[in-house]
Amino acid sequence: MAKKVKMTAMPQMVSLFNGMGGACAAIIGIVEFNHMHHNGITNMMTTDALIVLAGLIIGSISFAGSMIAYGKLDGKINDRTFPAGQIMNIVLLLAIVGLTAYIMMQPEANLSYMYALLFISLLYGVLFVMPIGGADMPVVISLLNSFTGVAAAFAGFLYGNMAMLTGGILVGSAGTILTMLMCNAMN
Repeated sequence: MAKKVKMTAMPQMVSLFNGMGGACAAIIGIVEFNHMHHNGITNMMTTDALIVLAGLIIGSISFAGSMIAYGKLDGKINDRTFPAGQIMNIVLLLAIVGLTAYIMMQPEANLSYMYALLFISLLYGVLFVMPIGGADMPVVISLLNSFTGVAAAFAGFLYGNMAMLTGGILVGSAGTILTMLMCNAMN
């Protein structure tokens, strides 16, 4: 795919590949949460539970946002703004934080809550990127790339995999720095 793509279509491909990285991080969160559920984990107030949920949330947002960015750059999705879109995004973000806290206070892993958290995170990723115009899309892709890096770092921390942890930290920090530089350059 990388050999066949035109250079003018490179941002779409980067967004697609970044979305796949986010999806992998989200899937790791789903698998590990299911593992906690089936093993009857009786204490969700652990660092591992927080890492699993954070990876699930960030990976889902990155996946959904990257897929919207891909569609917009490829001309398949038009820019759309929603009435009270910023308020909806704030409400969804608060719902994500609140549901995460609620899940962590439960005595054991509950799959229904985890899937609700996954759905809200995916919805937030879509609504976060939808109103952003084409000229600002490289900044959004860079931000989503940093999200994917952070989610990968969480997975590396969870599995004790130093290569994954280091790679995630490098991608997350580089993506954040690039996002800030692009924002400053574009005012």
